[in-house]
Amino acid sequence: MTGATERCAKGCLLEGITPTNLQTSCSYHQGEQISPKRDLFIICRGPVSWTWGLEGKGCLEILGPGEIWECEGKGQGQLRALGEVRGHWLKREQWLELLLIPTVEERFLSYMRKKLQQQHEWQLVLARGSVRARVAWQLLDLAERFGEWDARTGETFVEIHLTQAQQAQLCGASRARVWQALEEFTSKRWLICSSRGFWVRDKEALRQQSREAF
Repeated sequence: MTGATERCAKGCLLEGITPTNLQTSCSYHQGEQISPKRDLFIICRGPVSWTWGLEGKGCLEILGPGEIWECEGKGQGQLRALGEVRGHWLKREQWLELLLIPTVEERFLSYMRKKLQQQHEWQLVLARGSVRARVAWQLLDLAERFGEWDARTGETFVEIHLTQAQQAQLCGASRARVWQALEEFTSKRWLICSSRGFWVRDKEALRQQSREAF
């Protein structure tokens, strides 16, 4: 197989190593549905959207390099590529074997600690914050995980374009309320949106807005 280093992005669990027990490697284009092939999918490169729940009232989560999607118990959800995505399908015993590699184990434990902290923060924002706070938190989260910082302009570009329905699912709010928040951030020049993705121009302003729940 090709080396994991050729497939990985920064932050991937397999960055810099070439495991010998991985056999099923897959690539997906933007918008393509990712159908289960094995038990687990390790994302090495690119953003992935996972939608679950009733149609029209689903919830959306965005996964990226270093994260793992488990097929079991998620048959009603949909996994789609939001960009050019690469990763590995593997059985649970293969994953347990990977965890015996000290580098993978260390990265996975670090990722889990960070993930739990993020989930705790998001629950607070979801329970106590306004829709503006929810939108700001999600924009910053995407920028930190998938953004490319431009030292010349000080802006961060995120090459992820979401529909209004997806934005509403991501923030747990109506499309109208999310649109109003985005319009406000755009008018204040905190944010620029386009069909390619979005630019975060003022991280500190968005951070202050997102932390009203704290």
